[in-house]
Amino acid sequence: MSNSIIYKNIHLYRLMMNTLYSLKYRKRFNDIVNEISENDKKILELCFGDILIAEECRKRNIDWTGIDISKNFVNFAIKNGYHAMMDDVTKLERLPSSDICIMCGSLYHFHDEIEKLLTKMLASAKRILISEPVINLSAKKGFIGKLSRILTNAGKGAENFRFDEHSIIVTLDSLKNKMKFEYRIISKSRDIVIEIKKI
Repeated sequence: MSNSIIYKNIHLYRLMMNTLYSLKYRKRFNDIVNEISENDKKILELCFGDILIAEECRKRNIDWTGIDISKNFVNFAIKNGYHAMMDDVTKLERLPSSDICIMCGSLYHFHDEIEKLLTKMLASAKRILISEPVINLSAKKGFIGKLSRILTNAGKGAENFRFDEHSIIVTLDSLKNKMKFEYRIISKSRDIVIEIKKI
């Protein structure tokens, strides 16, 4: 199924994200970036979409690799000199090794196979950083919600599921003992930012 037009053009994507985040789209990544230390040499970002974290890694001489299913986003990253690969993370047997594996705003795409995803991420990195919106226009009923779900179709159709603060915590609590990880909430606002570490 074809994805939304915003996933085909980085400028439309940024316009949409700035609209959703009240012109504070770049600030959305601050809590993630602040968790990257001088000891972190390799960053893997899944479903990266934009290259804002990659830009910060370049400033710090950190090796950044991005994986995304969107040919347009991958080409934009490569054009700007970043190491990006087009692939579906659900189809990859393993992920490149890294110090931190990051996913921003895309966890809901994998809600029905989150254990498999986290298994791959934990095999890739000692730490996982997740930023996930928990206040969503897509969760609203009526025209606004329907339009938002259509516009955020990454290729799987208009997805109805979205995490809220409660559901993401319940999900992690249900998996942490089985998968042997611990997590902490770094910040909560429109997005919840979470660090996951192997025990």
